[in-house]
Amino acid sequence: MAEYYALQAALCFSIAHVLIRRGLVGSNALTCSLISLATTATIFWLLALVLIPLSALWTPTIGYFIVAGIFAPAIGQTLGYIGIERIGVARSTPIVTSAPIFSSSFAVLFLGEVWTAQNVFGTLSVIIGVIILSSGKASEGQWRKLDILYPLVGAVAFGISTTLRKFGLSLLHIPLLGAAVTVGTAFFILLLLILWRGGRRALKFNPVSTRWLFGAAVVNTGAILSVFSALNVGKVVRVEPLIACNPLLTILWVGIFLRQIERISARIVLGALFTVMGTTLVMTAR
Repeated sequence: MAEYYALQAALCFSIAHVLIRRGLVGSNALTCSLISLATTATIFWLLALVLIPLSALWTPTIGYFIVAGIFAPAIGQTLGYIGIERIGVARSTPIVTSAPIFSSSFAVLFLGEVWTAQNVFGTLSVIIGVIILSSGKASEGQWRKLDILYPLVGAVAFGISTTLRKFGLSLLHIPLLGAAVTVGTAFFILLLLILWRGGRRALKFNPVSTRWLFGAAVVNTGAILSVFSALNVGKVVRVEPLIACNPLLTILWVGIFLRQIERISARIVLGALFTVMGTTLVMTAR
């Protein structure tokens, strides 16, 4: 069942990425994050109020989901959307999805775990993939090499968040509540960020973009719930590699539906393959 949820999450994420790229044509990353998190938080909390007793909220374990929400979706998702805006969905998505590399690194640094040869090869593969994805000229316009840092830092944030979510779910087996608290926290943090960036002036709404972004938010909601469900019933090492394959689906959809916005080159496909392969190696290492 965990594998089913993970594959469902990968499919939903890939579809959401394409819808987001469409919406960003007339909008910006902060607006995209606002629509996404507002929609997801509303859906999760409405479901939680109906299906879960409020007494479940009064447990210290909720703290793990609160901190997880600060790192991702609040920081990680927003930086990922900025990455899509700056360097394109085909380049940004594989880098963000390399988050398990950082989860593994944190385990080595702080939990005393040991890297095997497979971990090393996987990490090197991701590094090579990122280098390939960050080289060359962007087909959709000029971008700075430093723009690659947006999805890269987003991946670090997702790596921290995933570790905290899994730990929280090992103590509190209610995926919907964990998702609601995580996304609700992220929405609150995003509102503070928007106020810091100038409030309404930092946002960019238009009817066409909003429809695309709202559609992406609904699909992304299904993806997030699938991730929590997968982590609740399965091990991270079995779940994350399947979810991490979503960039390959994203590139397929980009090639079919976004040809007029973004061109898929052999370099991008090669970089994505290296990144996904490396992430899978790290997550399946024993």
